[in-house]
Amino acid sequence: MNDQKTVGELVTEDIRTATVFKKFGIDFCCGGGKAIQEACEEKGANYDNLMAEINQIMSGSDPDVDFQSMPLGELVDHIFDKHHKYIYENGPITTQFVNKVAHVHGERHPETVEVAKVYNELLSELNHHMMKEENVLFPYVKSLLAAEADESNTTRPFVAHPIRVMEMEHDLAGEMLKKLNDLTSGYTPPSDACNTYKAAYANLKALEDDVHFHIHLENNILFPKAIELESKLIG
Repeated sequence: MNDQKTVGELVTEDIRTATVFKKFGIDFCCGGGKAIQEACEEKGANYDNLMAEINQIMSGSDPDVDFQSMPLGELVDHIFDKHHKYIYENGPITTQFVNKVAHVHGERHPETVEVAKVYNELLSELNHHMMKEENVLFPYVKSLLAAEADESNTTRPFVAHPIRVMEMEHDLAGEMLKKLNDLTSGYTPPSDACNTYKAAYANLKALEDDVHFHIHLENNILFPKAIELESKLIG
């Protein structure tokens, strides 16, 4: 990548990079005319770290992984590391984007006000959902694995109820994502959209993709395997 490329040029080339610039405190909208390294120096941001994150985004996704064959404990860790952390890191940045767009463009594009409302509700729901998984479900799955390892027979039926709750919350998140998709016409910004507007919609699209895969891993792989392991231990 050309080191002299400006912040604005790179964001225009790949709007997903706007989230990285925002994370490092660099103005990609009004201050987009600065070279990336110059912008980093002005903000005291680590250029190498920023470029590493940008290159990771632009290089595409992780190589194919066989999640069905992944050990259950590794799958739990993967969901936390790849999906929970993704929401924790990118959720607040997207909040700033959608709220700013609603404030600046809400009169001309009233749907952006509803987008901000639905997104903020969704993020709150996801945060509560992930907290329950991390404090209740994931530790219980790890305890099942520990019981299997030491051939303990003290396990009692438990996992089915929290899984039903998690699945209902997944359905709710799916409905809210569908509403965001409908409100934004498939995350398509209007012709007069500024870079923050485009970044907001790109982030919403990325969130939808991530949450859909996150839900797939849990509903279709993690949850059935946890129920199966618990049933095996109960005997």
